[in-house]
Amino acid sequence: MLRFFSKMRYKLATENRVVKYMRYAVGEILLVVIGIVIALQINNWNEQRKIHIYEHKIISDLLVSLDNDLGIYYMLLGRIDSMEFGVSNLYRLMGKNESSADSLQKYLPYLSMGIRFGYDPGTYESLKSVGLDKITDDAIRAELARLYDFLYPRINSMIDFEYKQPANKAKELLDKFWISGVEVKPNGEASIVRRVEIKDPFHNQDFLNGIKLYSNTYKNARNRIEFIINESEKVKESLEKYIKKQMKR
Repeated sequence: MLRFFSKMRYKLATENRVVKYMRYAVGEILLVVIGIVIALQINNWNEQRKIHIYEHKIISDLLVSLDNDLGIYYMLLGRIDSMEFGVSNLYRLMGKNESSADSLQKYLPYLSMGIRFGYDPGTYESLKSVGLDKITDDAIRAELARLYDFLYPRINSMIDFEYKQPANKAKELLDKFWISGVEVKPNGEASIVRRVEIKDPFHNQDFLNGIKLYSNTYKNARNRIEFIINESEKVKESLEKYIKKQMKR
């Protein structure tokens, strides 16, 4: 092809056909320019395609992480329900002035179910390492940054302050009423058992303070967990709508 163009230029030049030579030269330049433009367009299309594939994958991974985290948060709400069950029944016994060891031992374990807040930042951190601009939608980027860089760390700190520390204090207050001992079963096997041993529990200030602390902690924890579930569900819904929209293109 290059040899053909060279021969044409040489022929036109030797025949002194200047006008035709100039037209031919301009046409040749235009062909080269058009070829470059087409090559750039193809390259740009390929780059956009790569970005689209990566964006689809990273959003899919984010949805998996959000689903996993939400599963844990709903499980934490179940634990909080158990704590509420234990506290409400202890207050019910208090109202009836029923303080038998069996009754206390039945409901006290519910209070120490425990919760641990956490989240999986792995996929989001991977996205940040290559640039949040890989997500082409400004609103989606803002939602992700708000959730992972602000809300999750904030809720984690608040639960640590409002739940973990008071719950540890409550545990210290109530642990003193649990006595460990050895129980021998009819078959001769021995096992360690824990039982409640307290006189007049509903007039014991440490016992009452422990129950009150647990009551306050599960209420605060419920508020925080329900809030972060709501915010996580919003981001999940936005990602699902966005990825469906992208797939239709």
